[in-house]
Order: sequence, then structure tokens, then C-alpha cells
Amino acid sequence: MTEHDSQFVHASLLSREERVVWRRFVETHAAIVRKLDDDLRSHCGLTLSSFEVLYELARAPDNRLRMAELADRLLFTRSGVTRLVDRLERDGLVERNDCDHDGRGVYAILTDKGFETFETAAAPHIDGVRRLFFEPLDGWEDVLLRLLHQLAPERRPKSVAVETSPV
Repeated sequence: MTEHDSQFVHASLLSREERVVWRRFVETHAAIVRKLDDDLRSHCGLTLSSFEVLYELARAPDNRLRMAELADRLLFTRSGVTRLVDRLERDGLVERNDCDHDGRGVYAILTDKGFETFETAAAPHIDGVRRLFFEPLDGWEDVLLRLLHQLAPERRPKSVAVETSPV
């Protein structure tokens, strides 16, 4: 320990036990997300974020959502979803149209190519989610769900469809 380190005292740092739990949560989440992203990239050239956009559009009425709603569903900033949809639009997976009833709103719409890409990616991705997330839980899903609701009660699903969605 350096002299500087030994003089540093901060009463509100995590305890060793808290730090172990926190880091384990962060590392586990990152490892699962990284592996799912890698699998999607190698299987069909999509990132996990791109897959999530296609997923939300595939299950939306008329395969379209307002950009602001898409950002909310994905927990992205509006500028983040705009950049992502820009890339998907360049690849021909999504297109944008203005909202007829609201001159300020813009819809992201799934194209036929986007739907085909989603269909190609969905089954292997779901297999990966089950393999990396659900199988290791080995029957503890209800406990984890209660804990997650305890940690973030304000982030309840907006609809039953979101809560029971397969991906």
C-alpha cells in the first residue's frame, strides 16, 4: 500500500462482503450479455442491442413503435436508440416513417428483411438465454424474480405481454 493509500479513509465505501456481492452481480451480468452478444454476432451478424430492437418491433402492433417508446422499452436514451436505428436502417432491417397524427413523432418499422433476420436469430438466441441464464438457475427463477422486484420495484413491466415475453 502506498503512503497515499494508507491515509485514505472513507466511511461510506462498501464493506468487503458488500463489494464481493456487488462485483459478482456486475461481472455475471456482463459475462452473460457479452456471450449472448458474441453468439448473435457470429450467428447472424447482429449485436444484442440490435436484436432487442428487432424483437420489440416484431412483437409490436403493425411491427412498429414510436422511437421514444422504443427507447423506453429498451432502457436506452433517445439519442442511443436513434444511433442504433440509424445503423439498422442502413442495413435495411428497419425503416422510419413520420407519425401521421403527430408531426414530431417518428415510427421505427420492421422491414421484411428485418423480420427475416429476427427469425433467423431468435431460436439460437433463445437457446443461449436458456443455457446461460435459466439452466444455471435450476428452479430458482421465482426467487430471483422476487429479488429483482425488490431491487427495482419502480421498473415493473408496462404490460403483461412484456412480463411474459419469451426473450
